Amino acid sequence: MTDQEAQENFDRQYAESMKDPLFALDLDSVKSSHGERFLELRTIINQHDPIGLLDIGAPEDEYEAELKTIIVQLDHDMNELQVHDLIYQEFLRWFEDESTAGSKEAYKELAADIHDWMKK
Repeated sequence: MTDQEAQENFDRQYAESMKDPLFALDLDSVKSSHGERFLELRTIINQHDPIGLLDIGAPEDEYEAELKTIIVQLDHDMNELQVHDLIYQEFLRWFEDESTAGSKEAYKELAADIHDWMKK
């Protein structure tokens, strides 16, 4: 595949993903509307580093795309299992498959911490 073909393929996939209303959310708007809660949730996700990207030098805002689609769907009435399902599905959405996102079980402690944080 040539560089041009690869870029065209990426552009096509990106345009398709932007049809998804959660992907298309403006990160700055989500950050602004959630304020300090956004930063708190980022801290929790970063502490768990579910994909291991921070361990290899990624910046602290690495998971903000996933975070924006998670925080807008969180509801105080969700139980821990529902939070677990949501978080795992969003990481699968962003990282495309289990080979990158990891197993659902690997998100259990992250979900518990987010659920506890939601109750504050």
